[in-house]
Amino acid sequence: MRASSRRRDEDGAVAFMTVILSVVLFGAAAIAIDISMLAMERQKLHDAVDAAAHAGAYTMPGDGATAMKAARDMALANDPDLTYDFTEQNPQIRLWCLVASTGAGTSVRTDQIPSTCNPGPAPYTTSRYPDLRCNTKICKIPCAPSLTTICNTVEVVAEKDVDFGFANIFGRSEGSTGSVASAACKGSCGQEAPNPLDVVFMADRTVSMSDTNRNTMMDAIKSTLLTMDPTMHYVALGTISKSVSTGACPTAPGPPPTRGGRAGQAEGMKNGLWVPTDFSRTYVTGTGSGKRTSSTDPVVRGLDCAKGEPANPSKGASNGAYGTHLASAMKGAARKLLYSSENNLSSLPARPGAVRKVIVFETDGRPFEVFNGGVTDLGDPDDVAAGFQVDNTANGQRGCQNLVEVAAKAKAAEILVITIGFGEATSANCTDGSTSNMWTRDALAAAASPSDSGAASAASACDSTTSRAAENADGDYYFCAAQGSELANIFKTAVAQVSTGVRLVKLPQ
Repeated sequence: MRASSRRRDEDGAVAFMTVILSVVLFGAAAIAIDISMLAMERQKLHDAVDAAAHAGAYTMPGDGATAMKAARDMALANDPDLTYDFTEQNPQIRLWCLVASTGAGTSVRTDQIPSTCNPGPAPYTTSRYPDLRCNTKICKIPCAPSLTTICNTVEVVAEKDVDFGFANIFGRSEGSTGSVASAACKGSCGQEAPNPLDVVFMADRTVSMSDTNRNTMMDAIKSTLLTMDPTMHYVALGTISKSVSTGACPTAPGPPPTRGGRAGQAEGMKNGLWVPTDFSRTYVTGTGSGKRTSSTDPVVRGLDCAKGEPANPSKGASNGAYGTHLASAMKGAARKLLYSSENNLSSLPARPGAVRKVIVFETDGRPFEVFNGGVTDLGDPDDVAAGFQVDNTANGQRGCQNLVEVAAKAKAAEILVITIGFGEATSANCTDGSTSNMWTRDALAAAASPSDSGAASAASACDSTTSRAAENADGDYYFCAAQGSELANIFKTAVAQVSTGVRLVKLPQ
C-alpha cells in the first residue's frame, strides 16, 4: 500500500509540475508574441518617420511650414495610430540647418551659410541658438520656418503605445515603442561640396514688366547669387529682349532699328546677344554673414543695368519694341551652355564632379514675335520666331510650341530647364484673345524639366497666394509669381532645388 501511495504522490507531483510549467511556457510564449508585436510596431513606426522626414525634406528649401506639414501628413498617413493636435504633438517635427563643422574645433563652418542653408543671423553659437550641436563633421542649427530662413533638414520624432494581447493576463496591458527619430536632409548637407553648376539666368525685361517688378526681379537674382558658391557655380546673365555689351553696362538694350516698320523691328530684334555676359565666378565677395555681391562683376553690373530707368535709357530701360521672343531666348541660353564658341567655360578653373547645366527662365508674357522664320535646332545659330499675332492668330500658339520644342532639345542635351511664369504668363493664353489654345503657363511647364521623381512639370492657375505656394513647393521645375516681391524666394528655391538629393542623416546629439 505504501508503494502504491508513493506512486500516486509522485504522479500528482508530476501533474502539478506539468501544470506549472505549462503556465510558465504559455506565459513566456505570450510575452514573446507581445514582444514580437512591439518590435514589429516599432519597425513600422521607424518606417513611418523615415518616410515623413523624407517627404518634408523633399519640399525644401521652400516654405518651412509647408515642409513640416508634408512631414506630419506623411507620418499620419503611414501610421494612423499617431495623434497630432495642439495638446499632444506626436509626431514632433523640427527644422534644422545642417552645415559642415570645423572638425576638431566642432564649431560651425560659417562659409557654408547661406549657400547651404540660412537659419538666421550670426553668430552661430549656443548662446544665440541653444540647441545648436556639432560633431567633428557636421553641425545642426535650429531653423524656425520664416520668410527669411532657409532650412535643409527635417527631423521627425514619434512614439506610441502598443496594446498587449496575451501579456494582459499577467497585468501588463500595453508597452511603448519608445522614442523613434529620423532626419532627412536635402542638398549637400554639410558633408560635401555643392554640385558644380553652370547657370544661365534669363530675365524678362520687355515693356510688359513694370519698372518696379523688373527692378525687384533683378534684385531677386542678386539675392540668389548670395546663396551660391562661386567656386562651384558659374553664372551668366541673359535678358528678353536681346542686349549688347557696352562697357559699364553689359546688358544695355539692343540698338534701335535703322529703318521703320516691321522690317526695322525684325532687324533691331536680331542685333545683340541673348546672353551678353561671360560666365562669372566673381559675383560675390566675402563669406558667411559678410557675403556681398560684387559691384564690379559683369553679371552683377548687368543686373543693375537691366533695371528699368526710363530717365536714363543707357542704363537699360525696357526694350519692348521688339516683342517677346520666348523660343529664341531659350535657344540662346541653351547655346551659351552647350557651345564653347559662345562661352568662356574652358578658361575657368575645373571643378570636381559632374557639372550640371541649368537654365532659369523667367517671363511675364506670351509670344509676340516680330518676324517669322528660323528653326528650333540648337546647332543653328539663327533666331526662331512665329511672327506677329495680329497677322495670324495661330502665331501665338506656334510660338509656344516653338518654346516647348527648343526646351525639349535643351533637355535632351542634358540641360536642366527651370521656368518661372510671372504675372500675365500665368493667366494668358498663348494666342491673344483666345481661350481654345495652349495656356502660356502650360507651355512654360512643358518646357521645364521633369521633377526628380520623373513626373512632368505641371502648372496650376496660380490665382491665389495659397495656390502659388502650393505650386512652388510641389517639387517640380515650374514656378509662378504674381508680384515682384515673390521672386526672390522663387529664384533661391529653384537654384537650390537643382543640386539636391534627399537622404537620411544622423544628427549630432
